[in-house]
Amino acid sequence: MAQAQDNYLERLMAEYRQHEQARLETAKATLKAEIIPRLKKWGVAKVKAEYSGYGDSGCINHIAYLDAQSQPVNMDMVRSASDPEMERVLYEFLPDGFEINDGGQGTLTIDVAAGTV
Repeated sequence: MAQAQDNYLERLMAEYRQHEQARLETAKATLKAEIIPRLKKWGVAKVKAEYSGYGDSGCINHIAYLDAQSQPVNMDMVRSASDPEMERVLYEFLPDGFEINDGGQGTLTIDVAAGTV
C-alpha cells in the first residue's frame, strides 16, 4: 500500500512540474513573440517589476519601463497598451511561494534586447 501511495505522489508531482513548465514556456513565448517587439518599438530597453508577498497573497506593486539610459519611457502610452498583459506574463516568472507567510519581495527585470527575464 505504501508503494502505491509513493507512486501516486511521484506521478502527481511529475504532472504538477510538467504543468508549471508548460505555463512558463507559454509565458516565455508570449514575451518573445508579442510583448518584446512592442517594447522595442516604444524604445523600452528594460522593464523592472517590483513584487512583494505577505499573508497568503502577493502582487506586482509597480512596473517601470526604462530606455537605454535607464530613464522612464512615456509611461502613459506604454502602461495603457501593455500593463495588464505584462503583469499577467510576469506573474509566471515570480518565484514559487513568494506570497506565503511573511512572503518574499524582489524585482524582476526584463532585458528587452537580450529577451531575458
